[in-house]
Amino acid sequence: MCMMFKSFFKFFILLFLSFNLFADTMSLGDLADNITQSFESITRLLTASAYVGGVMFFIVAVFQFKQHKENPTQVPLSKPMMILAMSSALIFLPDFVNSVSGTIFGQQGGDASPSGFLPGI
Repeated sequence: MCMMFKSFFKFFILLFLSFNLFADTMSLGDLADNITQSFESITRLLTASAYVGGVMFFIVAVFQFKQHKENPTQVPLSKPMMILAMSSALIFLPDFVNSVSGTIFGQQGGDASPSGFLPGI
């Protein structure tokens, strides 16, 4: 246990020393800006995947409605209705997040992004 702690300690010391060697006077604010900028691309990816997933669930719901029409005993009506509800929830999720963040933090943003969740910026 003690040997593992020493190896982790040495690793983190070397990690922090290497940051100081290769950094060009990077302040804590610059580090926070870099992290925020990387989260913006992740947010865009999640927003795009929510839209694509919502459209895909809508297509599946249409086919489930067709299957229910052809054979109502095999496919209950609740199945395509739940898929349609999931589809609409995914499609409207980015707008919902944006309006909730505007309500909580008092900011109005165009897109759902990390800058919408940071109060005071």
